[in-house]
Amino acid sequence: MKITIFKKNQISIKFKKKRNNVISFTWIFLATILTYPITKTLIDLDILLSTGRLIGTEDWLNLTLTHKEKTASNVLPNQRKILIVSGSNALFGLSAKQISETTGIKAINLASHAGLGGEYILNRSEKFINKGDIILLPLEYPLYSSPGISYDFNEYMVLSKFMISYDSKSLWKISPISFLTFVLENAFSWPNYSEYQNYFRGHLSRKVIEERLQQQRILYGCYSGLTLNEYGDETCNIGKEDDPVMPTVSATALPHSLGKIDSGGYLKSFIEVATEKGAILIPLYPVSTRTDDYQKPPFQASAQKIKTFWEEQNIPFLDSLDNSLLPPELMYDTYYHPRDRGRKRRTKIIIDLINQRLDQSQDSPSYD
Repeated sequence: MKITIFKKNQISIKFKKKRNNVISFTWIFLATILTYPITKTLIDLDILLSTGRLIGTEDWLNLTLTHKEKTASNVLPNQRKILIVSGSNALFGLSAKQISETTGIKAINLASHAGLGGEYILNRSEKFINKGDIILLPLEYPLYSSPGISYDFNEYMVLSKFMISYDSKSLWKISPISFLTFVLENAFSWPNYSEYQNYFRGHLSRKVIEERLQQQRILYGCYSGLTLNEYGDETCNIGKEDDPVMPTVSATALPHSLGKIDSGGYLKSFIEVATEKGAILIPLYPVSTRTDDYQKPPFQASAQKIKTFWEEQNIPFLDSLDNSLLPPELMYDTYYHPRDRGRKRRTKIIIDLINQRLDQSQDSPSYD
């Protein structure tokens, strides 16, 4: 009888030990799963913030913005200027050179990449705005429906990579929830799926990055940050008039439904800052490819919604949707990027709008 009790107790002890081991293993496994994203991302961020890394969109954007902002900062504070602020539709589609030569007012093309998000793009431009300046705003359509920089940080990999790589001092602008979401989403991305993981696989010095951008300019022409003129205009689309029309240009940029415009208020904040500084704002439709969709009521309604938004802020909206559209043969490589001939056509229309706006403000004589 005693032997039987001993065996039962022995079995019971073994079972408890096994159960405790399973519980311990489970807790360790769960703890590992929960802490891995944070631990790994902290390691990744340390690498990102302290070393070079593989070349990406953020690299040519850094060169592009450095060039443009240096040009803008060289204009004297009491000298009137025209600033073009948007994503790449104006980088390729508006000519600051043509505007400067026609109006006699120094124009700088600050346009970069819509993937940086509307709030970030506008915020970077604010420090260059002075009294009497004219700000052209051909913002891409998705920028109108963005609630702001924290949303864009997760929505656009271009913005998150650029901020981490070249503007880490601005990361405080990202909400803690948005940053934590970024951490968790990217910690479990497969290396061949997310560009973020490229950072972890290797590093490049700034010198090597610049050398590779030089190679990119030689091989592909565009997207190197090395083909801008003195006004900040992209020049890689010059001399492409006889190239075949690319399939990538034949799409409709304007969504059939925009949702609520400026739900986070970043556009209104920019308007307030710019007007307090004494600048004149000229909102515009972005240049894009003409398609049949633009004749349909939902798309017309989206365009009208943008116009109404600006007018409700007491900002005249003089542009027309029809004048912003170009046929496919005048577009370069995407539905937002014209060839040089398309750029000249669109710029000529905008110069007329600048004259109209200046006449309305009685701030300056018209330029022909």
